[in-house]
Amino acid sequence: MTTPSEGRRITVRMFPDYAGTVLWLGEPVGYERTGLTPELIRALQSWEESYYESLAPGLDWMSVDAAHRFTAEGNRLAGLVADELGERYDVAFTSYEDGAPAGIFHSPGPAGNAKAAAAFDALSAALHAKLNDEDRGQDPARQGEATGWYAWSPLSDTSFGPRPQEDGQ
Repeated sequence: MTTPSEGRRITVRMFPDYAGTVLWLGEPVGYERTGLTPELIRALQSWEESYYESLAPGLDWMSVDAAHRFTAEGNRLAGLVADELGERYDVAFTSYEDGAPAGIFHSPGPAGNAKAAAAFDALSAALHAKLNDEDRGQDPARQGEATGWYAWSPLSDTSFGPRPQEDGQ
């Protein structure tokens, strides 16, 4: 298994988004794959539930206090995740509260949870390999397609790929 190279920090993003987890590393990361302590997983789940409970039907905050609590708890939890993962990881948290600054959290020392660091090392290596395969056009689902940048329109579920090059270009 390839582990992250020294000096290269890996960013784990943290936000609720109806994915059954608040942790993202290229894609949602299910808690069962994280190696995080059960106490921290329960706290992350509780924080996500409190977020949905704090929203009015129009997806606005029910109160300014609810938005502040969401941000404060998100910052605290991002710091705890960073401490478990250690110095090779950044945990990015941007609150949905208006005007709240984005935060990047990291531990100044080694992983407080070796099992979690190893799990995220494996997830990062798998993501890196997948992205390299896609860059080289080796994704089996896209065999024979052109490689390059793609755009996706979520409302129409349409993907826009690179234009085919004509001979001589």
